[in-house]
Amino acid sequence: MTCWRMQRPEEYFDKIAAKYAEITSRGILGAMRKKERECVMQMLSPQPRETVLDAGCGAGFYSSSIKECGAEVLGVDISPKMVEAAIKSGIKAEVRDLKTLNLGRKFNKIVCAGVLEFCEEPQRVIENLKNHLNEHGFIVFLIPSLSLCGLAYKLYHLSHGVHVTLFSLGRFEKSLNKSGLKIVAIENPTPFTYVLKAEPIARQV
Repeated sequence: MTCWRMQRPEEYFDKIAAKYAEITSRGILGAMRKKERECVMQMLSPQPRETVLDAGCGAGFYSSSIKECGAEVLGVDISPKMVEAAIKSGIKAEVRDLKTLNLGRKFNKIVCAGVLEFCEEPQRVIENLKNHLNEHGFIVFLIPSLSLCGLAYKLYHLSHGVHVTLFSLGRFEKSLNKSGLKIVAIENPTPFTYVLKAEPIARQV
């Protein structure tokens, strides 16, 4: 009998990397992903020659759209197979752990979409991302909400041996504030996700 166990996110995403685009582009999931991307890209509004960090880029779902806008995008992801897929699609990408991220450079904008829920220490990740943001920049987050639909999302991943964290707006805002960030825009593109724009608090004083 096979023993069911929890697996690390990089293990899970390495296993599904080859078919991830197909899995997430079909049916209801595909329709929701499309709405999320439209919302994220509108809020991010990448411009030509801007530098954008795609934190948790996967196979390049957002990086491809950012690149099409003329921005210079760098994708980072903990899954080697996902990074390999992103590079094959023409994206500049590196294998990095967001928990220990230190690229030695700053970016005009950062997108972290559908990533924090898989991180063991989301607070530490938020702080690392903020440290990679230039003084006039902002971060766009896509996170799963603490809701019935969010619970279904959590149970789906648990059935595959992967733990995910759901976020209430209050809890997430406190995490951002602790890292020196403040929410300046919120959208709700699907029944279980929020898209938020956050910028440094110091800029608003």
